[in-house]
Amino acid sequence: MKHPFNTYFEGMNPDLWYPIFKSHGTQRVYRKGECFCCEGAPAFYLGFIEAGYFKRVVRDFKGREQIIGFSFQNEFVGDYLSAVENEPARCEIIAVTQAKVMLCEGRVVQEVLANHPEAQREFSSRIIRQTHDRLIDLYKKSPKERYLDILKSCPEILQQVTLKELASYLQITPTYLSRIRTAMLTE
Repeated sequence: MKHPFNTYFEGMNPDLWYPIFKSHGTQRVYRKGECFCCEGAPAFYLGFIEAGYFKRVVRDFKGREQIIGFSFQNEFVGDYLSAVENEPARCEIIAVTQAKVMLCEGRVVQEVLANHPEAQREFSSRIIRQTHDRLIDLYKKSPKERYLDILKSCPEILQQVTLKELASYLQITPTYLSRIRTAMLTE
């Protein structure tokens, strides 16, 4: 994708990260539907996506899959806290397409961040900002406004994800998303 879906990645120095993943990591191909990490299990690796994409999923109180995020090509994938703090993952990360990933152990990423405090501050600040902005938008903006925001910031997303996946991310039904799209065509 031309524009990162995950805004925390904008402005981060790929010259710092990609060589670390390349020299300390291994390449792995995930099949469609395969878990990068599973809820409740420790995730020992973080990844840099070379091709494909992943969805971040939780199950709601009725057991339904809810998409809380995506990771696309040229972005990171993984459960950071699980990988560096040895905590159980709190969500599943699932390959939506076949995906090629450069894997690196969480402890290596933790060491790099410890040796580059400015990168750690920047990374942490951007993740907190993205999460905070998403939470505020879920309460403050209408589903149509959230949909328009995604199209504006990441116009390629409709070529990447299904409408069902996008609806789940927007926390609306696919039918409601279709109504929004139909109404926009007649405006």
